[in-house]
Amino acid sequence: MRCFKAVLLQPEGDQPSDLFQSSVQMDKKLGQLYYSKPEELCARAFEAFVQDAAITNHFLVKGTKASLEAEKGLYPQGAQREQINAAFSDYFGGLGKALREAG
Repeated sequence: MRCFKAVLLQPEGDQPSDLFQSSVQMDKKLGQLYYSKPEELCARAFEAFVQDAAITNHFLVKGTKASLEAEKGLYPQGAQREQINAAFSDYFGGLGKALREAG
């Protein structure tokens, strides 16, 4: 839930995140429902997490910092990006630990 909250809501948890608001604006501009769908928001947040990680994966990462989409606010930025990265890191760290203990 912490990952979803970091992607979809402001830190206080009572307003939509900047990423969500930018995505809604783009959908309105394009007359579609795509960028603001939760699964698409989370996919772009995960892509940003992968780009910021120590690993390199050009298959998963298209350009979360220097692309037209990034300029339009369709990838997390600033403090929100840091919060999302911390939430994903905690989640995957816990998942890895659980998988090691189960194996």
